[in-house]
Amino acid sequence: MNNTDPATTQQLILLKARELFLTLGYHKTSMRNIAQAANISTGPLYFHFQNKAEIFFHICCQAYEHQLAGFRLAAAQSSSAGLRLRSVFYAYWDFFHSEPQYFEILHLAANPMAGIDLPLPLQQALQEKQTESILILEQIIQEGITAGELKAYDPRSLALFLHASAEGIVRSQQAGVLANCQRNLDAVIQTAVGVIGLGMVNLGNH
Repeated sequence: MNNTDPATTQQLILLKARELFLTLGYHKTSMRNIAQAANISTGPLYFHFQNKAEIFFHICCQAYEHQLAGFRLAAAQSSSAGLRLRSVFYAYWDFFHSEPQYFEILHLAANPMAGIDLPLPLQQALQEKQTESILILEQIIQEGITAGELKAYDPRSLALFLHASAEGIVRSQQAGVLANCQRNLDAVIQTAVGVIGLGMVNLGNH
């Protein structure tokens, strides 16, 4: 491992730590566990990261960057606000399917029952990442209102509602609720987007 590129070693540490956090839980995962999983000694581990909280923080940042990349692409489309909001829904679904570990890490971080008490500066940095997804939705909504495409709801409130709706749908899929009701995720997302879209669209201008 001594000849390994430091950036490669750092990514390996984050990968192995992510797996351990999801299998053992945050509190049962130790720095020694992480070093052993990455096949390094604790010396190189502490060279890259000061403590377990810092490792967890970096994993969460990676997760948010994966999620936000899809949101940003959806927001940058040249289509109407309604279609871009639908694309954000599908970007969230994509994140759930393509990055299940990152999806779970973010929910572990947000779960108060997990008792993960990161230092305040790290908590605030993660909150800013989380808020960015809301701001992306809010910006699309504001542009839609300005263009007369969407009704003049409070953009921040509507963004929060849409974010919570996407979260709830994906969580229902994960819990088996959709399968028990003989519905797939795609059908439910299409229904949600259709119903929500009807309430948002300014029909007077169409």
